[in-house]
Amino acid sequence: MKGGKLHHEYNWFGQQRTNIASAKALPAGRHKLKYEFMIDAYQAGSGGKCILYVDDVKVAEGYIPKTEPYGYSADEGWNVGADHETPVSNDYKERDNHFTGKIKVVTIETYVEKK
Repeated sequence: MKGGKLHHEYNWFGQQRTNIASAKALPAGRHKLKYEFMIDAYQAGSGGKCILYVDDVKVAEGYIPKTEPYGYSADEGWNVGADHETPVSNDYKERDNHFTGKIKVVTIETYVEKK
């Protein structure tokens, strides 16, 4: 969340950043937020389309030209509600970026589309 809007930033080794955000701020209350990434090709480092949803309605779309191949760094992990390691974004400070709302459920789904 940034300025009340759903926001996603992809940081490729600090050299290239992709940002997408909803056009409008979310109204107060409970919402279902979703991020979807559709990879271009099943190969290391491939880019793809990224989409943000609020309550199952698409609110933003962008394109990530390339991704980090084979995984992330050994000292960075998954964080929900805060970025506990090196900041992904220059929009916030290290150790000063906690989400102040309530997160009820986090679901991570991965799948391979069969062609």
